[in-house]
Amino acid sequence: MQTFPPNAEQLAEMVRDAIREPGTAVELRFGNSQKAYSLVAFKDPHGSICAWTLRKLDGDNAILIWNISSSDQRVILQQLSSDFKNWNEIAKEKQFTTSQHNLPLPTTKLYAQGDLRKLQFANLVRLISTDKASGCLDLTRTIGQEEEKAVVYFNEGMPSHSVIGVTSGDPAFLELVGWQNGTFTFTLGPGSSEITITKNIDLLIMEGTYLNDHIQELLKMGLTPNTCLRRAVQEIGDEEFRAIAQNEQGISRTLQKSIFDLVDGKSPIHAIVKALAVAKAAWMPAVNNMIKKKLLAPPEVPLNTEEIALATADWSMIQAVDRSLIRADTGAYGYPALLYFLEMEFNRSSRYGKPFSFLLLQIGTKATDGSGKLIPLPQQAGRELVNLISRLKRKPDILGHYQNNCFALILPETDSLLAKRFASRLIEVLVGGPSLDSVAFSIGVAGCPHEAQDLTTLIKACVQSRQKFGLD
Repeated sequence: MQTFPPNAEQLAEMVRDAIREPGTAVELRFGNSQKAYSLVAFKDPHGSICAWTLRKLDGDNAILIWNISSSDQRVILQQLSSDFKNWNEIAKEKQFTTSQHNLPLPTTKLYAQGDLRKLQFANLVRLISTDKASGCLDLTRTIGQEEEKAVVYFNEGMPSHSVIGVTSGDPAFLELVGWQNGTFTFTLGPGSSEITITKNIDLLIMEGTYLNDHIQELLKMGLTPNTCLRRAVQEIGDEEFRAIAQNEQGISRTLQKSIFDLVDGKSPIHAIVKALAVAKAAWMPAVNNMIKKKLLAPPEVPLNTEEIALATADWSMIQAVDRSLIRADTGAYGYPALLYFLEMEFNRSSRYGKPFSFLLLQIGTKATDGSGKLIPLPQQAGRELVNLISRLKRKPDILGHYQNNCFALILPETDSLLAKRFASRLIEVLVGGPSLDSVAFSIGVAGCPHEAQDLTTLIKACVQSRQKFGLD
């Protein structure tokens, strides 16, 4: 039985063991002879969530304290951190029982001073915690042309007070977890009487790592304190905003809305967070989430001359390529181009599991000899038909020629049910147009992957599904 409650690594191992052996209780006991506790993780063979129970052991009796269902060890770590704070009852008892002894001063040769590039902050504070050292940890790093300083006080290995600039307590400690460079000095001493850090080391390091992920993502986007963010949506109601801003990380939607309301494209982010009096630990995840949810536009990063040249594209070339693929007589893509786009859409559908549909329209004027054959539409009629379909289709849909008397539509991310609704609308328009005495047509629709698993089968299914109008 260990003395202290389990840390994040132990909880993760308990989750792995419970998932590896469903139906078997995974137990970890901690405490001392006066107060002992049992934490059990159990996964039902027919369920997907771990059930956790914490009991206080009293001789042969076990008193249930709580029961939580979650496969995320962070939830359990948060609960344990609340139940057993830094100076929890177990730690206090241990401190009381050892206070009458002359404890040796911890050795500080490993962390007396050094470089954060060689000894990361998380490992540094764990060394101090293992030695149960009291004192002051001073840290310094250079950002651009400015020097940033921070301080963390420890009482018997536990961080008690932390300060970076105007930020103190847990938020300041969380920022330090992300420091990748800088120097540090630890000085043995009485620690600090001011208590601003309320969480245990494991939880702080875990949350600090999570915060650093957000910081790094925003830095890659080019966000700086002087960035003037813009809204990606101008008009949005409170309920719609809260629905979009919803997240699984527990980022405050109220804070997101407060930041969003102050974003005007003119105010730098440092002015906004100063007005709201929030630390990086709160506003950076909030801003990152709003950018991901497309509520805020990503920062606009200025480019140098060389980058501007690389980032400039000659979009007029698209028109030149488009013209080379489009038939001049109708304004629709030619047969080879249509087959090329069809293959590309099939490959995309196969790779990402997205449906698409193929619509085949056979149309022409009836032969006067009574043979039932279709004669291609006159050039003007063909162009008018292409214009008609172009007004009905969506921009991503591709219209082109298929063989002699046929037109075809590729409908991306559209299943056959939706494609048939489009076909019904097209039929209504065509029936209400030219007289069926002289013009006949048929429409067939098939979708991938529901009706077909390859292009040959897709086209065959499309032909077999044709509905004929004015055809013998």
